[in-house]
Amino acid sequence: MKKLLFYCFTLLSLGLNAQVYTQIEEITLNEGTQADYEAFEEFWGGVKAQAIKDNLQTGWFIWKVDPESNNNNAWAEYLIVNVFESKEQMEALNAKDADWMMDYVTKAHKGKTKRKIIKKYIAETMDNKYRQTSRTYTNKRLSDLTMDGATASKGMVGYYLGLEKLNEDYIPFEINYFRNAHKGRKWWWELNEIVARSENAYAPVTHNIFEIPNEGAPEINPNNISFTDKMMNKYGQTTRKLHGWLKAELVNWRM
Repeated sequence: MKKLLFYCFTLLSLGLNAQVYTQIEEITLNEGTQADYEAFEEFWGGVKAQAIKDNLQTGWFIWKVDPESNNNNAWAEYLIVNVFESKEQMEALNAKDADWMMDYVTKAHKGKTKRKIIKKYIAETMDNKYRQTSRTYTNKRLSDLTMDGATASKGMVGYYLGLEKLNEDYIPFEINYFRNAHKGRKWWWELNEIVARSENAYAPVTHNIFEIPNEGAPEINPNNISFTDKMMNKYGQTTRKLHGWLKAELVNWRM
């Protein structure tokens, strides 16, 4: 049984003053590598488990994208999410050089993985065997929401949304209205501000949301929606622009 307090991308126990940061990498794969890619990431999962144990980061997640996402216009095949308890923790790990990382990979797998397998995956990493394209967004967590009793499980489905802030009412609407509307309807919901991105990343988006719906929640009866909620939702939608969405399945994680 997995941890009961669902920890999708962060440790809620960090406290109210914690400033969680995430780095989300959107990748497409080189042709012919799809069959081996998840085994490659499983190898890196061992490294990430050691990094979490050593307090270098707090979580790592691999999501496989449904190709029918975004009206059959998915722009990535996998999402890789690295989670950090603070900006300082993120910057400290990112500052490590390639030599340090290769030594750390060996340390993480010492006594657990055959040396020839370690050499194989290090070589594949150095040769960039798998990634055809890679776009990275660095995010500052603004708000999140979780349901007690939820469990992380392989195959669970989440939605990743790329949004553009259109006016100054956007953040207040997300945090004070839409977040509350998600209670009981989402296992997990988070709002992030994009604070940096790779040069090839999509420029118009300013924020992203990741959410995991509660499929067991009752359907909303449109006849029971109050006038106030209708007006709040109507204006709230004018504060943001959705540029795209990806439906994705959780295939691997460490936390």
